[in-house]
Amino acid sequence: MLQTLDIKENDRILIIAPHPDDECIGPGGLLARYPGQCRVIVLTDGREGQGDAAPERVKAVREREFQEEMSFLGIADYRMLGYEDGTLLRHTDCLEQIGLAGYTKIFVTGMHDNHPDHTAAYLSVRQALQKQGIGESEVYLYEVHAPLQCPTHLLDITDRMEEKQHMIRFHRSQLTALPYDRYAACMAEYRALQNRLCGRRIEVYTRVETEGDTRESAELQSRLQKQILFYQVLTRWMQRKVTGGSLAETLMLRGYRRVAVYGYAELGRLLCLELAKSPVRAAYVLDKKAVDSGRADLPVYAPRAGLPAVDAVVVTAVYYFDEIRRDLREMGFDNIISLRTLLEGEEA
Repeated sequence: MLQTLDIKENDRILIIAPHPDDECIGPGGLLARYPGQCRVIVLTDGREGQGDAAPERVKAVREREFQEEMSFLGIADYRMLGYEDGTLLRHTDCLEQIGLAGYTKIFVTGMHDNHPDHTAAYLSVRQALQKQGIGESEVYLYEVHAPLQCPTHLLDITDRMEEKQHMIRFHRSQLTALPYDRYAACMAEYRALQNRLCGRRIEVYTRVETEGDTRESAELQSRLQKQILFYQVLTRWMQRKVTGGSLAETLMLRGYRRVAVYGYAELGRLLCLELAKSPVRAAYVLDKKAVDSGRADLPVYAPRAGLPAVDAVVVTAVYYFDEIRRDLREMGFDNIISLRTLLEGEEA
């Protein structure tokens, strides 16, 4: 038998959402019932949430939609941290500088939810609580993409169901792929019927402990996220080629005619092959493991300071871009660009 989620007047509630709209698809009824007690933090920029649309444009749209929802609820205490959608497992320290001590209840997605960013959000909460030495906050998982397997608490949102759906509809850009407003209503009815509450609508949550080792699952999710990014880059690259575009054109528009290519695995080799037939020259490759490109005109160097000057460095190891950019800057390189960013630009 599930317990009723007990929200007291002095509870301070923190809702952590991996993407803008998770906060209403999941705990939207809770948020609608207790807006004055809630703070909402969205971890990513949501740029991957609209199929083939330009990610930078999607990012701006989703930020605006989230702000409209918060305004509707009268919530002023909200924040978007802006990490790139799809990379959150690389940033599980994202909450460590945000004080969590004052929150009595924290709601977040979990490892059950079939999305690496949703797993990363949970790991981020665990990591931040442990680093800050906080053990008294109650942590609850909510469901978005997949049902919780062992819910422990329920919240009757019958009188807030229409408001929850209205909140979801602020995220117009997401409703073309899936009508999440209907999805949330069906889930609320399903959960009510499952608990023999005919005619009601409920949300369910799982209270969890924040101790224990989750490294094996996190590593698996990290490998999955890396493969998803690889697929996205290849798909966008193919779309560009089919429509007659080229990365060389994008580089020249930015004023880059002599570049270094970081990483000589599959994507790095493909990029060097494309540039070999263009006015943009790949001057050399940077790679910690590769020693030979197989081309006399394309030397390979281990990353270090003092290498020949180039207009830009294009990083093909897109999953590790943040760390690589930091290291290259320390070596004195300027204009460090992710291959993913080149493919997502307005020039695409």
